[in-house]
This record gives sequence, C-alpha cells and structure tokens, in this order.
Amino acid sequence: MRAFIGAVVITLSLPSAASHTGGHTTPQGPAKIRFAADFPRLSDHEWGFQIGGFGGIARGAPRRHVPLILVHGNNVDHADWYPARDRFREAGWTEQELWALSYNGLGAENGSALFTPNPERDQEHIEMGWNGSAHVTSNEINVPDLYDFILAVRAYTGSQKFSIAAHSLGVTLARRTLQLHPELRRDLVAFVAIAGGNHGTSFCPEGSQTQLNSCDEIAAGTPWLAELNGADGADETYAPVQWLTVYDGSGAGDPAFAGPAYAQSPALKGADNREYPGTYHNDLRLDPKIVRDYREFIEAAETKAAQPATTAAAATARSSNNWGGGLAASLLRLLTAAALLQRFLQRPRRIAA
Repeated sequence: MRAFIGAVVITLSLPSAASHTGGHTTPQGPAKIRFAADFPRLSDHEWGFQIGGFGGIARGAPRRHVPLILVHGNNVDHADWYPARDRFREAGWTEQELWALSYNGLGAENGSALFTPNPERDQEHIEMGWNGSAHVTSNEINVPDLYDFILAVRAYTGSQKFSIAAHSLGVTLARRTLQLHPELRRDLVAFVAIAGGNHGTSFCPEGSQTQLNSCDEIAAGTPWLAELNGADGADETYAPVQWLTVYDGSGAGDPAFAGPAYAQSPALKGADNREYPGTYHNDLRLDPKIVRDYREFIEAAETKAAQPATTAAAATARSSNNWGGGLAASLLRLLTAAALLQRFLQRPRRIAA
C-alpha cells in the first residue's frame, strides 16, 4: 500500500503549470553523503549543494569488477538502492565497485517496493530531517551531475571501464548523458535499464507535455524521445555495450506503464528485453531474484568485455610462437637441404675420381 501511495504522489504532486518546470521546486537540501573520505566533493549544477550518494573504499583500492553506477528515478535519492546494493555485497561486490549519486538532492520515499522493505533508507531520511515533501525533476537538467559523477568514479577507481544500472527516470537520464557525451560509450560495459520511459509513460498522458515536469521529455511521441532513440530506434542500443531491460510487460503490474499502449515502452531495440509480468515499478528494482538476474547479466558482460583483449593477446602470442617456431623450422630445413645438396654435388666427383 505504501508503494502504491508513492506512485500516486508522483502524479498528484505535480501542479498544472503551463511550463516544463511545473512542479519543479527547490529540494529540501542535499542527500546524505556516504562516499569514502577521499572521494572528491561534487556540486549539484542546478542547486549548488554537494551531491550525496555512496561508494568507495580508498582511491585506487583493489577491485574485481568494473565500477557499477546506480542511477535512481524521480522524486527519490540514492538510498532507494540500498537493498539492491546489499544483494550485490552478498555476491562478493565491494564498496569500491558499487556507486550511486543523488541528483536533485534529498529524495522522498516514493521508491518503496511492495515486497522488499528499505529500513536503512527510512532511518537515513529521519536522520536527515526529511519533511515529507517530494520534489520532481527531469532529465536534461541533471545530465551535468551524472557526467561529472561518472568521470569522478573512473578517476577514483582507476577504471576506465564502467557499468550502469538505472531505474525509471534514471534510465532516460543515463541514456541522454551517454548521447551527449558519446566518448563514454566505448568504455561502458553493461547498461541495465529498469522500468524506463524509453517510449513514453502513462504518468505523462497526452496533453501533459506543457503541464507536468519532465513530460515534455518522456511523454510518448515527444521530439526529445525521438532524438534520444534515433530514427527507427537506431540509437536505442549500440556496441560494445551489453544491454538489458527489466520491466513488467503486462501493462497491469507497473502503474508507470499501465495498459497495452505503454506496456512495452521500457523495451529497447537490440537489448535483452526481459519481462517480469505483474511486478510493481519499484519491485522491478529491488526484488531479490530480479537483482540476481541483472547482477549476473552485468558479471557476464564483464567477462565478455574481457574476452576480446584476452583473445587478441592469446592470438598474438600464438602468432608469435608460430612465427618463431616456423622460422626455426624453415632455417633447419634450409640447412638440411644445403647439406644434402653439398653431399649430392660431392658424390659425382668422388665417383669420377
């Protein structure tokens, strides 16, 4: 029930102001900062306060995985990822490999799932003095914050490679960041898009484009989405990234994609599109089985990303060995042939004598 109420708040908290910024009010303040002590301070480009989030042990600390950057949805903050983070930890991932930021400051509790509680987030919001308000935001305005965060995490961990798991508005935000900064694409290993409004959302019905914040971006058929997806979906996915989408697919479980017109909106052309019929919007992010599924997808993508370099190195080594061995064998054959030729030439002279 709490999660359903949260979903309703997403819609009802937005006033009908005839502008893109309808309902876009100043957040209460920054989210809690839980980065390692030596992680650089990053400022929110819109509001000026320090960006909150979690991640890191120490600069250059050992890793077994490429850094995974978790991008939350609208109205909420990084704390929405705590149950998923814990599942990754149980599988051996460390804080040096798990990262999340809070764009748009301290979030509300609209990210509650039906079946996976998040008491750590609830307690953290109490400690932060959350006043119960929800502050909506949009995609374009937060691109600079996510871009800065990606660069900072790569520099801090020493890993050029990285992966992204995003939820709801975070999906289109992350995709837009990669579109505006295409140099990042070659280093992205995996992208997990959970319940993203890639082709519209039932939270932004026809006519909402000039009334509700972000609906001019992610309502079905907007120029913004057309640019994001490219002609005939040409920019929905691209190599060398491994793409996974996670969504309800039935039109009945996730209120953000209610009905047949929106049920397939989260799917991306060229991705591994996985449906979890009847699953609620926030459970798609936090359900332990689903978390395991997208964790294993990311790990498989890491293995696959490492294979070309390994294969190329092995092929080079084999080629070198074959070249060296072939050259030695050729020289030996030449010397043997020369010796036989010399004996052959000498033999007639001995007979003639």
